[in-house]
Amino acid sequence: MKKLLMNGGFLSALFSGLGLVKATMTGKRDWKLVLLWASWVLSLIAIVAAVNEPDSDDSAE
Repeated sequence: MKKLLMNGGFLSALFSGLGLVKATMTGKRDWKLVLLWASWVLSLIAIVAAVNEPDSDDSAE
């Protein structure tokens, strides 16, 4: 868990998610907002998958 929380990409995705929530609350809701949410979720999934990749585990020696 610590490995995930200290990853720069994960932290960047979290902070961009805060901006996305703010845009959702204050902006108009159209198809662009749906695309923003979809791209954010996909990038978060990719970051978590990359961090949890079993080949890069240091304790596998």
